[in-house]
Amino acid sequence: MTLNVQGTGKAIQIDLNKLKEAVSFIDNTVAEKKAASAITSSLVEIDPTLEEKAWIKKAVEVVGPITKRGKTLSKECFIKVFKYSGDFAKRRSKDIKEKSQSERMVHFGEDHKKYLAALTKCVNEEEKAYEQSSILLFVELCIS
Repeated sequence: MTLNVQGTGKAIQIDLNKLKEAVSFIDNTVAEKKAASAITSSLVEIDPTLEEKAWIKKAVEVVGPITKRGKTLSKECFIKVFKYSGDFAKRRSKDIKEKSQSERMVHFGEDHKKYLAALTKCVNEEEKAYEQSSILLFVELCIS
């Protein structure tokens, strides 16, 4: 079998006989294991029912001291900072998504331009919420 690689002028040739030998079916299922690293295992979920200030305080506590390698955050610190800034942004944009969904559904199947305009507005509002959330958390973590 030969497959063209779009936009390259090249193709891939697959030997189906060798592929048949390489693939085997097993009669039972196999337990899947999620890869765990030391970094991801140290990440905890912060109680979503906390007030915003308490949530930020807990996030700062969980991230711990900011560690850098030169001028950049260490890998562990980077993962923690952006995991919790993303969680905080999701928390703050939840209401935006719900409101936007109801606004968009008014136009669904009737006026695609108004539907698209409502969707674009929502995306812009979510981007602003994400940016503001990151700024709030970065200020508390003393990251500039």
